[in-house]
Order: sequence, then structure tokens, then C-alpha cells
Amino acid sequence: MPVDYRAPNINARSLGQQLRRIRELLELSYPDAAALLDRDADWLARVETGFGEVTPEQVGAMLDAYGAPDKVRAVLVDLASRPAGPPWLARHLGRLKALVRDIYTVESESPYIHTFGIARMPELVWCEEYARLIFEVRETDPDEEWDLLRNRQEHRPFGEPRTLDVIIDGYMLDHSGPRTEVLHAQVAHLLDLAADARTTVRVVPTGVGAYAGLHGAFDVLEFPGVTERMSLVHTALGIDAAQADLWDTWKLVEEKALTPAASRSLIETARAALAER
Repeated sequence: MPVDYRAPNINARSLGQQLRRIRELLELSYPDAAALLDRDADWLARVETGFGEVTPEQVGAMLDAYGAPDKVRAVLVDLASRPAGPPWLARHLGRLKALVRDIYTVESESPYIHTFGIARMPELVWCEEYARLIFEVRETDPDEEWDLLRNRQEHRPFGEPRTLDVIIDGYMLDHSGPRTEVLHAQVAHLLDLAADARTTVRVVPTGVGAYAGLHGAFDVLEFPGVTERMSLVHTALGIDAAQADLWDTWKLVEEKALTPAASRSLIETARAALAER
């Protein structure tokens, strides 16, 4: 079955939904709104469903005709100015489902990500050796998958380095998981990341008993200028949007995690044990 990469991207859909909501609040039919805008009704319908191309200038003109407040105008013109996704994502669109494409697009706009890993390290902190081992198990093209993941990791939202808040379950530091040399490389990579002021790495130690994170790996994305967050879950089927805000779950996981300093000591101990094997 072909992937649904032709579906409108998330920014186009969001813009269309907002424009439709304004038109409906004004109680304008498609023909009436099209006449007001001096546009074709079919074009307007396509814009509102995310399938029609529209420039920021055209959106501004539409909102002026609707008499929208300046604050609403500024927000929607900004939304119309956003690209369909980062340039590096374009070469992978033919093999990604629309939902995954949208998730990566939204992820690329988040400058602050909280990410929790259990069973496997969080994707955004995988080193190349660890990533390629997992890609091989999945029987996907390791080169294509690593290119996509590396770009996700190195992406700079709005041109600024991203801040990562990482928590992992301590059982993953056990050397009974991936091949020893691969886990050693991954643990060393975690220590390198933790040395960067923009990344915090913490560990939930073994022996804490049941806690909220046992439900599975997840991310919470934050965005500048808004209070809304987006939560993502990682399952055996891949990445997906969570059905609810997982911020409260994140806070519960934090309560079980060691401090960054204590976590670093634990990770260093794990690295030393792996080096001796």
C-alpha cells in the first residue's frame, strides 16, 4: 500500500482550519466568502482543507477582508509563512506516512524537548552505532534511516541550538542489552551530551519499583510563545502522537530520577564496567 505522503502537511491543515473557523463565525457560505475575497469558491475550499497553495500575503488579504483582529492576523500570517517541513525532510517524504511527516515537522519547530526512554534509548540521543544496530533489526535501510535521524538530532529550530531534557530508565545501562561495544559507544555518547549545557541527562535508578514511566517511552515538546505542548509516544509500531498531554507523567518520572550529577556518576560507572568486558 503506498504511503499517504500527498496529504496536506500539518501547517497547511492548521491554517485551513483557522480560516474556516473565521469564515463560519462570520456566517459566510463558500460562495459569499469567495465573492468577498474576489476568489473562486473551489480555491477557498482547497485552502481551508490544506490542499490549496496560499501565500502569506494572500492570507493577510483574506483576514483584512474578514475584518480579523490584528493579533489573529499576525498569528495566521506567520503560520502561512512556515515551510511544509525542514529541507532535509523532503528527500524522505516518499517513504514516510503523513502522520510521521507531520510529527517530524512539528518536532523541528520545538526548541525544548523532554524525552524519556525505556527499553531503548530515546531516538534523539542515539549514537550512530546504536542507531544502525536498531535499523538493522528493523530491516530498514540503515543509511537512509541514519541520515533522517542525524538531521533530526542536529536540527536547530529557528536557527538556535535545541535544549534537550533526557531521562532514561537505569536498566538500559545494564550490559545485557545490545552488543557490548555498541552499548559502550552509546553510554559514552550520553556522557558527551551531558557535558553540553543545553542537554540534561538523568537516570531513573533500578530498584525504585513501579513508576509512571513503565508505560513506555515518550516525548513532550514545548514551543516558544505558547503554553500548549505536544506529546509523542514511541511504540513497537513507531512514533505516534499521544492521545493526551503527558506533562504530568513527565513530572512523575522526574520525581524518580537522580540528579544530573548523580546520574553522570552512574553512567560513568556503567561505561567503566562495559570497557572491562
